[in-house]
Amino acid sequence: MSNKVNFRQINEIEKEIIISSLSNTSPKSLRIFEDLKTNLYISIGGLISINKYPEIYLVSKNQYNLLNSLITNKIISAGLYFGFIKKGNFFLSLEGLEFLFKSNLFSDLKRINVDDKVEKSILYGNNILKNMILKSPVNIKQKDILVILNKFDEVIAIAQSKQDHQNIQQLKPNEIIAINLNDKGYYLRKNQ
Repeated sequence: MSNKVNFRQINEIEKEIIISSLSNTSPKSLRIFEDLKTNLYISIGGLISINKYPEIYLVSKNQYNLLNSLITNKIISAGLYFGFIKKGNFFLSLEGLEFLFKSNLFSDLKRINVDDKVEKSILYGNNILKNMILKSPVNIKQKDILVILNKFDEVIAIAQSKQDHQNIQQLKPNEIIAINLNDKGYYLRKNQ
């Protein structure tokens, strides 16, 4: 296996994969992507990365100017880790979601607020139970992507709803309403 890393701007095929996947998450994604596409780079290959899939990075305007002035075959990554491509699908990272969410670009995603005790449970990788929720929207549908926020409105996880809102009301307090897809505690757990 080669240790060579290719770090470059995304190409047309990669753009289509990202657009297709983001459009499933938010209808506003086409407008979002138009603003970001020139700042997306991909890192492919090498033995350095634990993740064997092509990684996507969001590069700021200043970093973009610096990258173009450097010899890019020596660069492994730069910018904000935005996600990865696996089997023709783009998987948005927690950092990418947080960036889009804080920039009001994914403001249409449904939010669930939790308290301190529940935040710890989620950061241990646990799913979201009915009794964990402080506040949630009434328009949740099954398979919706949810942004899990702590009491300070900080993004702590991405989850996927298992139930529609009306079904959630009928669940017992300790039943799962959403699957934890990724949370900030992952970084502490991944090497264990």
